[in-house]
Amino acid sequence: MEIKAFMIFAIVILILFLITINNVMLFAFKHNKMKKGLAISYMIISIFSGIAISSFLIWKFFIS
Repeated sequence: MEIKAFMIFAIVILILFLITINNVMLFAFKHNKMKKGLAISYMIISIFSGIAISSFLIWKFFIS
């Protein structure tokens, strides 16, 4: 039971982290502190890595 609670906590923290990072990147892009290509590529990579990690944790959650 404690492992499942840890996985849910990890998923929530990961989602919050990705939302925060993407908001920071969007803010930096809007204020011309970062190049457009770099900001968009980082945001896409972070979203895909978050989806991959979250789906793995959800899959592990339902298997165990």
